[in-house]
Amino acid sequence: MRHLALTLSLASTLLFACTDDTKETIDTLAEVTPLTTQEIEDLQFLREEEKLARDVYTHAYNLYGVNIFNNIASSEQRHTDSVLELMSRYEIEDTATATLGDFTDPELSQLYAALIARVETSEAEAYAVGATIEDLDIYDLDLKATHNQNSELQNLYANLKCGSENHMRSFTKKLTALDLTYTPEYIDAAQYTEILAAPQGGCGN
Repeated sequence: MRHLALTLSLASTLLFACTDDTKETIDTLAEVTPLTTQEIEDLQFLREEEKLARDVYTHAYNLYGVNIFNNIASSEQRHTDSVLELMSRYEIEDTATATLGDFTDPELSQLYAALIARVETSEAEAYAVGATIEDLDIYDLDLKATHNQNSELQNLYANLKCGSENHMRSFTKKLTALDLTYTPEYIDAAQYTEILAAPQGGCGN
């Protein structure tokens, strides 16, 4: 019995020692590698770029009451939330405001004003604006993906791009129904054709 008690005591000691070591390993793995200045700036910009899309589509829905704008605005809200979630994980300052149509990035502020002016001309032009926004989003996501090898950022960018491609197909379909054609301004024609030919993706858009 004394041998058995000694054996159990040693086993218990080893178990607790292993548990402590395991916890230390988990804590180490849970630490995130700090992002570069470029990666931080990219996330802050994307947060506002997704907000711009949401704000423009919200305005278009308020004007025309067409569900496509409301549905995609909701999708863009999820996009901007997903960017914010990753920013929070890396403890990055959120420079975006909650105010509709308000942006800290001056270029996005100017772009918003220009797009809203177009949206207000007609429902058809609002669809073209939607295609333009997604066109720009895809271009920017492709560009920012070249700035890093961080797997979390790459996964985020891929998901956002998948959503933008879905949105582009939806807006293009609306334009086609009106016998109108969208010509991409940012991505090249070959990429645009490839996007239109692909099926809608299940990417949480």
